[in-house]
Amino acid sequence: MTVIAHLSDLHIGPVPFPRALPLRLKPVLGWINWARQRGAHEAALLQRALAAVRDAGADHIVVTGDLIELGQDTEWRAAAAAAAALGPAGQVAWAPGNHDLYTRDAPVRIRAGLAPWLAPAEPCDDIRAHFPRLDRVGDVALVTLCTGAPTWLFSAEGALGAGQLARLDRLLAGLDRQRCLPVIAMHHPPYAPGLSRLKQLRDGAALLDLADRHGCQVILHGHLHRACRVDWQGAHGRIALIGAASASAAGHGHDDPASFNLVTVTRTPDGFAWQVERRPVG
Repeated sequence: MTVIAHLSDLHIGPVPFPRALPLRLKPVLGWINWARQRGAHEAALLQRALAAVRDAGADHIVVTGDLIELGQDTEWRAAAAAAAALGPAGQVAWAPGNHDLYTRDAPVRIRAGLAPWLAPAEPCDDIRAHFPRLDRVGDVALVTLCTGAPTWLFSAEGALGAGQLARLDRLLAGLDRQRCLPVIAMHHPPYAPGLSRLKQLRDGAALLDLADRHGCQVILHGHLHRACRVDWQGAHGRIALIGAASASAAGHGHDDPASFNLVTVTRTPDGFAWQVERRPVG
């Protein structure tokens, strides 16, 4: 039996007003939006969530994005501390989201503060070059992707990009399916009925087609701030899209209250079985 703890959307605060010069419009507007919704995420809830995840005794932990809000240096220092508090980098995977890539200098800050959580890659401006990251954990091949990419004002879209999709294709093709169940983890859901175009994953259809060709059964995601499940039917089988609530959410508005998921994978005579348990934080 293999257990993966899945938490998401930490949105670590408090968020200082952007003071780097020259001031840029996107961080300023982002701070105003955060200030208007300041009670949506609570530091105390997040600390309880991190402690509960550690105490759950999972074999591995994956955080599906949005560690921070605006990507300022103080936020990244807090994010690195939170990631380290969960466990060693070899036991904690991270799938960057749109807030993690909020500004165009985000890759520099990420490599400075979270390098141990990145797979090796040639130096470049695109943090997606470090993904997919593969962690072999018992009966699970945990494949972490990056959907975070710089976007324009008022956009929370994501994109995997052709290069990352090609690397994922090769990675999945090389897995011994008799020995492991692939579990994909990413921030944006590849399919979410009714989601605004400005919040969607641009190449979600391509990801689903690829995952379907390789017989994947489970994709973990965040972004929606809801504990949810959508079953997507492909040509070769069904893929469960499992969303986690924000680990710091007070539960206002459309957000679910803070929780995390435990994904348990067991070996069966026919292959593998899996189940998901939601653990509330309160």
